[in-house]
Amino acid sequence: MNPFELRHIEQELREALQGTALAWVLDDVDAAIAAGVPEEKILRRRAQRRGDDSRDSSPALAAARYEVVDREMLGFVEFEASRKRGTLVIATRAMTDQERVQLLLDAVRRVLVELPEIELETLKLLQAEPEGDAGRRSIAEGLSFEPDESARSRRSRTEIRADRVPIERRERLSHLLDEVTGEVRR
Repeated sequence: MNPFELRHIEQELREALQGTALAWVLDDVDAAIAAGVPEEKILRRRAQRRGDDSRDSSPALAAARYEVVDREMLGFVEFEASRKRGTLVIATRAMTDQERVQLLLDAVRRVLVELPEIELETLKLLQAEPEGDAGRRSIAEGLSFEPDESARSRRSRTEIRADRVPIERRERLSHLLDEVTGEVRR
């Protein structure tokens, strides 16, 4: 897909989530987009030329003595040698259009397909009566996924209950998301 098509799909996904009970997903997606994609890079000192006087330089000239090299630009042997001479740093870059769309698709899959499956499996475990329990504990009837207490989401969270999302619908949605993901990756 070209960048125009990817931006169009991203906009359509965002519009589909806005104004629904799942609008909070956009906050989490936007936070991940703002954080960027971490990448390993090598910060190494450039070779000095004769006559360079390091004592009489401005901060800008001092910074120019170093270069940042992408890990992908180096072969394994050169990377290992550079890592010994330089410093391995983690930098971030902006997400590509394709990565942003994939992030949205993954978020929708987790909330609408995977979370109800996790709920069902967890309830099965909690509802199983252990040997010798003889009714001494209460049986779980529901499960609630709460947001992280440190989350500063402007939107309210949604309770997704597996018994409200039939397995056929989850499977159909999963298949649809697989198809869209395949198109996005082309």
